[in-house]
Amino acid sequence: MLESFIGALLLEGGYNSVLVMVGLGLLGAAAGPVGTFMIIKGRPLLADAVAHATLPGIAAGFLLSLFLTGDGRNPIYLLVGATITGITAAGAMHLLKDGIRIGEDAATAATLSVSFGAGVVLLSFIQNLPTAGQAGLNAYLLGQAATMTQGEAWLVLAVGATTLLILFLVFKELTISAFDPIGAKALGLPVRLLDLLTTALMLLIVASGLRAVGLVLILALLVTPAAAARFWTDNITRMTAISALLGGLGAYLGGALSTAISGIPTGALIVAIMSSVFGFSLLFAPKGGAIAVAMRKHRLTKHIQRLRVLGRIADGVALAELIKVARHYGWADTNGRPTMSGEIAAKSWAKEEKLRSLYLTDRPEEANRITLSLMPLHRLIPRDVLADLERRSS
Repeated sequence: MLESFIGALLLEGGYNSVLVMVGLGLLGAAAGPVGTFMIIKGRPLLADAVAHATLPGIAAGFLLSLFLTGDGRNPIYLLVGATITGITAAGAMHLLKDGIRIGEDAATAATLSVSFGAGVVLLSFIQNLPTAGQAGLNAYLLGQAATMTQGEAWLVLAVGATTLLILFLVFKELTISAFDPIGAKALGLPVRLLDLLTTALMLLIVASGLRAVGLVLILALLVTPAAAARFWTDNITRMTAISALLGGLGAYLGGALSTAISGIPTGALIVAIMSSVFGFSLLFAPKGGAIAVAMRKHRLTKHIQRLRVLGRIADGVALAELIKVARHYGWADTNGRPTMSGEIAAKSWAKEEKLRSLYLTDRPEEANRITLSLMPLHRLIPRDVLADLERRSS
């Protein structure tokens, strides 16, 4: 098993295997950025609804292929059927939201339930057909990259590469319209068209990834890398790049594992890897990870306590419940009276607060950066500005 896994990672499994692995990597790398914009727009469940809406299309394609060719597992019929019902579902959600003007969540829930219910009915009908041979549909439900044909692998590779190219060309416009659609309209950008483009790219990812990841788990390929990337940065450009990296690596490793471990769907392995990355990011990411956030809150709490102590010493107010904190820093004796070092620290704090007040009077737009920082003022502003403030305060 280990040899098979390493061989797949090193692209030593033959032409078709290499094609599948590269295609999966590109598909994951494209899915991450598309998921980033879906999250920014507040529409992660749109992908889930469209993915589940492909089920009746797959079933209908199976029946049509069975009727016309005698074999219901023709991938062209299945993918075309899935694409048609996916587009129909996306159009129905846009129509319900913009035309009838019901809530987006309600439109998504209605589309998902109706389409998935129709798919379940058709699947039940297929199971009762004596010549159906439903085994071919399982790969579209849970994904099985190891059994993809050369044509399916080329389709996944082409969609991944095309999506990445489109995102690169219109990244700036997509970013502006996602964060500020009103401002984007004022700049003359086609916000509606850009919104439809995002949906179309998501549809391409879903339709092409069904065979590799499966309709049940395709949402994880779109959303999980973007959600994990959000813990590492607040910058949209870096977030998009990180989500592409995580999505590409997760899909590539999942595809390699699926060739080495028989009997486990590719989609499940990819989701397991993505979930592990998300869990690691949730805990250990230095920007938004739970541990980093807890440490920042702890430092902020202690900083506020120090400021309260210095403020009371400067104002000559009794320390009361802050005596323990003051003694910890050597700013008060056992009786709660300020020490010499406490007096000096309080005077220094009072001077800095006066300088901060002067600076924010001149530049109120910097209030958040200055007041929320734990660093002293001289590390936040230029030296010449600080010298001017000291001159004016003296």
